[in-house]
Amino acid sequence: MSLNDSRWINGREICDDLLTNTAGKRGGGSAGECGVSAGKLSGVMTEIEQRIENAPAMRVSDADRSGTLRRLHNAVALGLIDIGEFEERSVQVSAARRPADLEALVEDLPGPGAIASSATDRLELRGWMGSLRRRGEWTVPTRLALVRRVGSVNLDLTHARFAGPVVVIELDMVRGSLNIRLPDGASASIDDVIVYGGSARDRRKAPPPEGRPHVVLTGRVVMGSVNIRGPKRPLLHRR
Repeated sequence: MSLNDSRWINGREICDDLLTNTAGKRGGGSAGECGVSAGKLSGVMTEIEQRIENAPAMRVSDADRSGTLRRLHNAVALGLIDIGEFEERSVQVSAARRPADLEALVEDLPGPGAIASSATDRLELRGWMGSLRRRGEWTVPTRLALVRRVGSVNLDLTHARFAGPVVVIELDMVRGSLNIRLPDGASASIDDVIVYGGSARDRRKAPPPEGRPHVVLTGRVVMGSVNIRGPKRPLLHRR
């Protein structure tokens, strides 16, 4: 009997069918008793196990892909992979269809909870109401966390020094906006930003897909906006 037979749905029918086949070979036996030989049952169990192992895996969702991308972003910030490998793996994340496809891309990386450990690697800026501004020659860590309530943040990175080729900016903002100015040649990703009642935009014309530095924004903004712009230019030269 094949495992594809619908009678496998009913356990009693399985027993009766096996007994019928066995009795036919031995010239006797009752279908009312599950007196199947150990060898017969062993063969059936082996076939069931093989079918379970070969069953198609569930397909991955957009949430699964986003979780994998966050682990890749974190790995870049920790210096475990470079921007080239990050971009290569990111493309494979988009093409992944099965959980095993995603797991293969991060199996050699720390789990989701791993963070940079030194003060120079991570900086957290918190505040309530008012505005926060950073500009000039300041050092941008590889990981920057912005936790703001009712207030704006203005980051001018055009003359800043970067601790690494990739900067991950974690957002937790409510009723506030983030405005970032990037130097020429820098790239940015806002794919992991969740906005409730606002917007997230890269307002530059033809921004590079892969630049240096590469700024990755992730997290949430509630009733606010995220705007990315290029360097300030004289009025007559603005594009």
